[in-house]
Amino acid sequence: MEKFFYISAKNQYDASAFKVALAGITYPDPTYKIQRKSSEVCVAEYISDGEGTVIYNGEEYHLKKGDAYILTSGKDHIYYSDKNNPWTKKWFNISGELCEKLLTAYGIKNRVYFHNTSISPIFDDFFDFCTKNTEADKIDQYGAIIFHRIVQSLAESSKDNTLSAAEKIKSYIDSNIYEKLTAASVAENAGFSVSQLGRIFKSEYGETVYSYILEQKIRTAENLLKNSGLSVKEISNMLKFTDEHYFCNIFKKKCGVTPARYRR
Repeated sequence: MEKFFYISAKNQYDASAFKVALAGITYPDPTYKIQRKSSEVCVAEYISDGEGTVIYNGEEYHLKKGDAYILTSGKDHIYYSDKNNPWTKKWFNISGELCEKLLTAYGIKNRVYFHNTSISPIFDDFFDFCTKNTEADKIDQYGAIIFHRIVQSLAESSKDNTLSAAEKIKSYIDSNIYEKLTAASVAENAGFSVSQLGRIFKSEYGETVYSYILEQKIRTAENLLKNSGLSVKEISNMLKFTDEHYFCNIFKKKCGVTPARYRR
């Protein structure tokens, strides 16, 4: 059984830079199996429960709860659920040159399997967006942002575990910039008290955790204003600012102009 949050009404294999073809959740089914020859879509999938198998480029991967995988287009795709403990998974099928470019840019083009990831909320964010929006262009546009977040998060989780405590804190903020971040929530994730977190981060980077979070959110907002058609309110909501008015005030204070003027 599958629940679809989005099914493209257009030709899902057109020449768009990025396009969402399908998005949904697969529920436990011991007979579930997908097989594509020279697939025209790239798939990004997260296992939220159960287990299953992926066969890609002659390699076999066994995945369990918390794992994720990305299969690029142009290759044979085979994946199926375990008969005794069939998986539940969140996924979307996408196409376009941006897929490969992002995977290449983040150095994971040749990675398939990612163990114990934390990308489930990113899929939920996209599903929620799909339930509130029906315009294909907006779905594709936000889907590109979602895929970027997924790739960034998987790339960060793939790095050698040699980062300092401050670097791990910074990496966590960068990978979750679209979430509602506070010093307390970051401290909880890092396993420190808020005061310890502040000392560690400021000693390494010379600024507070809060100022860095705000700086990165404003930089992300600048990028979205320049390179997307999202409204100021949509960007404010996406970056989890309290409201549009607060976002505009902070943006003007940091950039010298309002978001609308910056875009012009």
